[in-house]
Amino acid sequence: MNLMKLLMTVFLLLSLSACNGIRLNTIPSVDESLRTYKVQEYSIAEIQRYKAESLGKVVSSYCRTRPTQPKPTESFLLGELKYKTQRLGGNGVVIMECVDHRLNNSCNDYLECRALAYRVDFDSL
Repeated sequence: MNLMKLLMTVFLLLSLSACNGIRLNTIPSVDESLRTYKVQEYSIAEIQRYKAESLGKVVSSYCRTRPTQPKPTESFLLGELKYKTQRLGGNGVVIMECVDHRLNNSCNDYLECRALAYRVDFDSL
């Protein structure tokens, strides 16, 4: 229940803040955001222990254009990566890298994370 409260709080705060600089292909509904807790994070070594189907790459980025916006964080982008993984039908994600750099002069801060999405079959264990 605490996880649900945390996710609702994060979603609410993001909804209230200006979304300028956040690139999302689709804006998740509350129900979809809450389901991302089912997406587990794995290392490369861990995912190889399971029967897992690769679903492809997922990328998330955040560009802060104004000082009043929150700074980009890995935890926020991890949530987006889990959401994108869930939308692909996955339940596992392997974070490959998070890089902070300036994309161009309009970004005061920029962070991009890349991951691999997986569908892990727990029934075959």
